[in-house]
Amino acid sequence: MKTRACATALFLSLTVPALLGEAGIAPDLMEARAFAQADAVTEVARQRYEDGVKAFDAGRFEDARSAFLQAYALKRHPAVLLNLGQSELRSNHPEDAGMHLQQFLRDMPSASPDQKAVAEKGIAEAKKKTGHIVVIVDANGADVSVDGTSYGRSPLLNVIFVKPGAHTVTATYGGKTTTTKVDAKQGSATAANLVLGVGGAATPPPPPPPPPPPPPPPAAAPPPATTTTTTTPAANPYGSQASTGTPPAGATTASSGLPPIDAGGPTPQEPDTTTGTREPFLKWYTHKPLAWVGSGVAVIGLGLGIGFSIGASVASGKADQHAAEIRTYASTDPSTNFGKNPPCGSTEEAGSDLPGYDQACGVLRKDLSDYDTNVAVATTGWVLFGVGAIGTGVYALLDWYLPKKSSTTGSNDGPRVLAVTPSVSSTYQGLGVVGTF
Repeated sequence: MKTRACATALFLSLTVPALLGEAGIAPDLMEARAFAQADAVTEVARQRYEDGVKAFDAGRFEDARSAFLQAYALKRHPAVLLNLGQSELRSNHPEDAGMHLQQFLRDMPSASPDQKAVAEKGIAEAKKKTGHIVVIVDANGADVSVDGTSYGRSPLLNVIFVKPGAHTVTATYGGKTTTTKVDAKQGSATAANLVLGVGGAATPPPPPPPPPPPPPPPAAAPPPATTTTTTTPAANPYGSQASTGTPPAGATTASSGLPPIDAGGPTPQEPDTTTGTREPFLKWYTHKPLAWVGSGVAVIGLGLGIGFSIGASVASGKADQHAAEIRTYASTDPSTNFGKNPPCGSTEEAGSDLPGYDQACGVLRKDLSDYDTNVAVATTGWVLFGVGAIGTGVYALLDWYLPKKSSTTGSNDGPRVLAVTPSVSSTYQGLGVVGTF
């Protein structure tokens, strides 16, 4: 009896879905379930996008980058790529930023002119901080990869952003593979020519032109005087939290705090040219030889100033002690008229001392000479420290802190120093910088 019941249940489980499918019921249920799942994914993506905007506005660019990445992974809306690229640019991921901003321009042809300008500005900033490879393959449709990471098929319309240094570029088509090595330089493009010796796939035809827009509807009667026009608020690309109805004029929506977004997607705020795009100081310092020279001079000067200032203080103390001992002894010596006649003669002539005071006066002269030498060297050290510290500070202010004006010629805005020479004489101690600025 139990076996018969199991067989009946198995039969029903196999036949009922088929019967429901024939009746047109099961597809509707499956579509409803799929719609509910898609709606839940969209809601999570919308929330992660808003989390990213809040983090971006708060200056937590790494958190914003993580949130935008999660939103895009859940729902690949190309509008998110603009905010993602800006977050990556400000969180020191310029290679990823350049790639995502290029993808935004490719995948979002309906972007507004302002959005395109922001993306292009971000790409230019990423190029200054990275190396970028121009891949040229003699076959269309070849799989292109750099250091094992795939970047699509040839021909590649955009450059590939990489860290400065050596990289391996590979192209594969029809079972044939060719490889070349390139040395990417920061701020400049490097060509990678790959020859497979095969014809490759045919060049894809250009996309057909978009269909003409539908004719405008006939003019309707004017609305009543009490009706007001509502401006569409800035919207999350995944939709607002409120899913029904149109918000009344002046109402605050769930996305009212987002950066300006139109139908084409989000546009983050313009980068702050004074702080947002400034590279970290230590990174700037590592590729500025003039800063090394200035700080090195400052460190050497500081060491000389401190060390020889201590030496001068010690020599002064010894001189005072020895002079006091000589005066005390001379006050009881009849040959000095009990201290009224100086026992030591000229500080420059050892033979002018009174008899019996030669050795003591010689020690005193040595103490005074050591003091003078230490003071001179310490003064030189402090001058070098001041010149090095102030010079490095001014150079950092001009070259790192203050925003640079963009140049269309691509010339280097930094100073070109020809020589840095110390200048020390009996009346002057300093550092000379000769060059063009």
